[in-house]
Amino acid sequence: MKTILFLMADGFEETEFVTPFDYWQRAGFEVVLSSISDSLTVHGAHGLKIEADILLQDVELADFVALFLPGGGPGVKNLLASAPVEKAILDFYESDRYIFAICAAPLVLSKAGILANLAATCYPGCEKDLLCREFLENRVVLDGNVVTSRGAGTAEEFALECIAVLEGVDLKESIRQQVVAR
Repeated sequence: MKTILFLMADGFEETEFVTPFDYWQRAGFEVVLSSISDSLTVHGAHGLKIEADILLQDVELADFVALFLPGGGPGVKNLLASAPVEKAILDFYESDRYIFAICAAPLVLSKAGILANLAATCYPGCEKDLLCREFLENRVVLDGNVVTSRGAGTAEEFALECIAVLEGVDLKESIRQQVVAR
């Protein structure tokens, strides 16, 4: 079973967390929620409170095939301020594993320096701070092992594209039909 590590920070955007979480579990992936703080309780930007499975400091990064960073303004600020988050991103990038980021979270990838040779997208207005080879306004952008997306309204397309990347178009289509997605 393929396992995806979620990096959860206080202030995460709920839709950008819940949609990938649900779709990826439907696709048969194991999802592990890691809190980047010293508490397993993580608060969303709009009141959702979740209990993470593990603290990032206790995670064995080699156990995962993909890393996911949800967006949300306050959440992304917390991700940007975390040295262990940057270390995790670099570990996944240097070992050619998948990295998924939505909304403003591609800024965290940019800060880590991994988008310099890649095309990417992000939440409208954040592109001025996004250091990448090419900024695209596409709703979802795949370049190499990195998938980026624009925001809460693109969470469904993003989650489905990540399924295709990890397991193929047939599974993506199966999940798309199951949830009656566009």
